[in-house]
Amino acid sequence: MSLIERININKNTVDKLESEILFQRHIERYALARKYLYGQVCDVACGVGYGAYLCAKNPDVTKISGFDADKDAVVHAQEHFTTNRTQFECKAVESIEGKFDILMSLETIEHLKDPRELVSLAKRCQVNEILLSFPNKKTTHYNKWHLWDITSHDIKALFKEYYVLDEFDFYDSKFMHLVKGRPQAKILVKSWSAS
Repeated sequence: MSLIERININKNTVDKLESEILFQRHIERYALARKYLYGQVCDVACGVGYGAYLCAKNPDVTKISGFDADKDAVVHAQEHFTTNRTQFECKAVESIEGKFDILMSLETIEHLKDPRELVSLAKRCQVNEILLSFPNKKTTHYNKWHLWDITSHDIKALFKEYYVLDEFDFYDSKFMHLVKGRPQAKILVKSWSAS
């Protein structure tokens, strides 16, 4: 009999739980992102469409247009996640056209051969706000799909026409909410009269 409290577990159970946690975190990122979204949303690298579907549940969102370069992923998205507020197209970042209020790019920029493509997309589509997430640690040494180890400094240098409204860590991801222009100081004046 052990006098120390322990969890008895095997490798298969640990691997299964880790996989479930990673899957859940993908869903949680979009559930967290949706509170920042409104109007016409451009979802870059939307994959199979579950993120756009979740985010479209925000009543402030008019339409989410999901774009991905993988034809099979887009076909899946179109079959399973198309609604009256979501649509999906097979297009690479450099081919996306339209006008959008906000650009959402979750866990994508580190995959791009040239991260400046997101900057060009934001300009081309007259985007007012950008919501980005990317790994908050070095990943290129173990993830062959990650071409860059992006930092907050890199994002600020890339998106010079935007300022950071919000920045925070969420598990192993960094989120940044960028707004076009310069921050405006707001002076609140309480208006009152003596009785």
